Amino acid sequence: MNMNLSIFKNKSFLYYWISTWISSLGDSIFVIALTWLLVEETQSPSVVGTYLFILGASKIIFVLIGGVIVDRVNPKKLLIYSNLLRAGVIILALIALFVQNDAIWIFYIIGAVFGMVDSIAEPAGISFRTRIIGKEFYTQSMGLLMTAGNVSAVVGPMIGAGLVAVGSTGFAIMVNAVTFLISAVLLVLVKEVNKEEEVVREPMWKSVKSGFHYFLTTPVILTMAIFAFFANAAVGATFVSIPFLADELNFGVEGFGLMNTAIGVGSVAGAVLFSIFTIKNPKPYMTLLTCFLQGAVIMLVGFTGNLWIILLLIGLMGLHETAVNVIAPSVNHAIIPPRIFGRVISVMILVMSGSVPIAQAAAGWMMEWTAPQNIFIYGGILEMAAALLTFSLPFIRKYGRESSFSAEQ
Repeated sequence: MNMNLSIFKNKSFLYYWISTWISSLGDSIFVIALTWLLVEETQSPSVVGTYLFILGASKIIFVLIGGVIVDRVNPKKLLIYSNLLRAGVIILALIALFVQNDAIWIFYIIGAVFGMVDSIAEPAGISFRTRIIGKEFYTQSMGLLMTAGNVSAVVGPMIGAGLVAVGSTGFAIMVNAVTFLISAVLLVLVKEVNKEEEVVREPMWKSVKSGFHYFLTTPVILTMAIFAFFANAAVGATFVSIPFLADELNFGVEGFGLMNTAIGVGSVAGAVLFSIFTIKNPKPYMTLLTCFLQGAVIMLVGFTGNLWIILLLIGLMGLHETAVNVIAPSVNHAIIPPRIFGRVISVMILVMSGSVPIAQAAAGWMMEWTAPQNIFIYGGILEMAAALLTFSLPFIRKYGRESSFSAEQ
């Protein structure tokens, strides 16, 4: 890792970074404001649960189509339009609520629209980043974006609660709409350096098929996605077990709060670290090493009952999670051709994230008959075993090293 701060001289990236930071902050405010509004109006947990289900389901349903669209339309335009659409939908929803106070159904529409927009905006954002920076800044730029997201996740809820207390839930939601508008304006100022002008003319179903074909016929991408399926399952299971661990060890709600704070502090520390230092040529084995260490940390949580040691270990979990989320996408960028990046990354998102709800449900069921400490032990062992097994494959372990050696010759 090398210290390199020259990325801050790239005005286009700075505009993009600030735009992402503002929209992330707005999202955090929106979650607090919307949840509180639904509680105020309905007093029904099922309404909140239904909203979250619609949001997640619509994203999963449309993510493959979103990837194809990203390969057909300039991602900068897609990001601008997605922000404008979000702002417009929020404003229309507030108008509908003003006219009819009990029009909670409008938020189900928001959930569906936001899910569809996210299915496009997420791969568009991933793809667009490589158009404004050089390859040597892939990990550093991801670190800066992770810093924005992690800090927003910590600060946003407090700002959202403050806006609700000072004004109203409607006022807080309107602030979120304004953040999307500001984000769109900043994106207009971004200039692309590595621009792809190739126009995709094939039918959409063929584009989806070609994304699957590349995914299935590229051993490195396929193998790392399958590895991520198990690694994400391990991490997802342990995160859902944290409140039960606090209860089991009699740490109370204070201990639970400290554990969540530790995750946030670790995540921010990792993001800041990767914002300062760069990895010029990220390789798959770096992802595997980071995940193996994370698995070891997770497993150790299950063997201790000391709160301060647990807080340290959970903080390290957050740091390693940030490291994985910085290194792995940068590896994908270095491997996947830009012209099909959107549709391939959409397939990867589908595979890699599909294990999380399954693992969380399984962890909840397992804790009916076993202690939450065992979930951490099983999860850590699963992640370490998956990392070792994947690393044992020669084409993964040696990927990129042969070309580097040849270049030096």
